[in-house]
Amino acid sequence: QWIMSGDDDDDDNDNKKASSSVPFVAHEMIREESGVHVCDKRRPTSQQAQEFPQVDFSLLKDEEDVIFSPTLRENKMQIGARIFEFMEWLSERPEQHVAVVSHSGWLMTTFNGICECQDDDDNDEKSLKTWFQTGELRSVKLEFVKK
Repeated sequence: QWIMSGDDDDDDNDNKKASSSVPFVAHEMIREESGVHVCDKRRPTSQQAQEFPQVDFSLLKDEEDVIFSPTLRENKMQIGARIFEFMEWLSERPEQHVAVVSHSGWLMTTFNGICECQDDDDNDEKSLKTWFQTGELRSVKLEFVKK
């Protein structure tokens, strides 16, 4: 996450210090449905690390995309398993506030198939189970309960 401000060089240094104190982590399990469509294939880890030096790519163990298949599309169960793996990882994180950025299809599967959602009201427009628009932000309180 970059914190942006004016053109002053001192401000720029302060921004880099502030942004480096906030973990910005790439996680393999937070990605849209994969397979068949080349646009869903991730680029090599080293290329991404060079383009985005502020991001920690250490959780991506493979240089190449091992999830992508040129002949098979992931099904919802496979996507759900990836989301569950991510949620297990997230539940162990020390931070109390995090931002999760992903594709709307991944978010739909998360809130319709993985998480039990208790909306604050009956307004369907605010329901977590509705489609996420491009760039849309929704605040969610997650409670991890072992069953």
